[in-house]
Amino acid sequence: MSKLWITLPAYAGDYSGVCSAMYELDGLAVIHDASGCTGNYTGYDEPRWYDAPARTFCSGLREIDAVLGDDDRLVDRVVAACEELRPTMIAVIGSPVPMVIGTDFKGIAAELENRTGLPCFGFPTNGIVRYGAGVGAAQTALIKRFAKDAGRKVPRGVNILGMTPLDFANNGNAAELAAFLEGHGLKVNGRLMMGVSLEQIERLGEAALNLAVTQSGMDAAELLRRRYGTPWVAALPLCGGETALELIERTLADGECRAQNAPSRDGGVLIVGEQVCAAALRAEFLARSPALPVTVGTMLGLDRRLASPGDLDVADETALRELIESGRFRTIVGDPLFAGLIPPDGGVELVELPHPALSSKLYWDHAPHWLGAEMDRLVEAVLSKSKGA
Repeated sequence: MSKLWITLPAYAGDYSGVCSAMYELDGLAVIHDASGCTGNYTGYDEPRWYDAPARTFCSGLREIDAVLGDDDRLVDRVVAACEELRPTMIAVIGSPVPMVIGTDFKGIAAELENRTGLPCFGFPTNGIVRYGAGVGAAQTALIKRFAKDAGRKVPRGVNILGMTPLDFANNGNAAELAAFLEGHGLKVNGRLMMGVSLEQIERLGEAALNLAVTQSGMDAAELLRRRYGTPWVAALPLCGGETALELIERTLADGECRAQNAPSRDGGVLIVGEQVCAAALRAEFLARSPALPVTVGTMLGLDRRLASPGDLDVADETALRELIESGRFRTIVGDPLFAGLIPPDGGVELVELPHPALSSKLYWDHAPHWLGAEMDRLVEAVLSKSKGA
């Protein structure tokens, strides 16, 4: 029963990650389902939907289609939609039922490309894997298809990888990060996947460095390193951004890949969230209070490329509840819905850090600006509680 989530909702699924990653490329995204997964994405996982809906559609999968394996109906409908909408590309995206019946998404994409002449992608997502896998799959597919040979390197050029509203909301974080980097003498070469364009993807190889701001940017960072020899930094500038900038400058100088990490230590603060974001927050705490015990945990699968000694792979709601009740931590930093797991009068306090991929529209309007005074106040609030303890 450890996999049963009772208090917390499920994190956004991998199909939402693909749709979110491809949102700004003017393509046609078709979720192959009976409408439930499409509704989950458009209604609960995509903050941009209410201001500027993208071309995201449901295939209208019905029981008879699943029984007979009738992919021709899907192909015909997508072709008809392309004739009317003229998209730049097509993505056919999986859900649980196609997983069960073994739908051949690569085959469907190949047939669609043959009939439309457009670049087509088939993603065998299933809704069971969490959103980061979908974001990563979309980025790597786009890079493999569109990135061109790098004729030159842009001095101090940086690609931002792994940024979607599922982690950063739709409150200006993407634009603020790009402006911050530009303001410190760096040239933003590509913004995957907020503020992105097909032209940016074509010239990703020209950057001198790739900045993975989430775990979902790591596969793209590794692909670009192998293809173009470009080093990566896994870090997120927050508050004043100094700790991340230091890593960026060191990597630009020596070409070594780096992650923003430090050993986890029990006894004080537990940060539970997206792995790169949580590690960046730990780095900010330690920059101000080096003796503070801080542990990073993630419920999204611990990426060993980024993990520090003592970091925690929090598999499910039961594991998180056990950590909270263990007496190992006095302060939890994480989504407001974690409050439902904290026992009253248990001596554990929650500092709220909304995560749109978990609490969705309940709190995405309260998601913080990672750079500036808002995050600075959060850090100081945690340090104040720790000193009081």
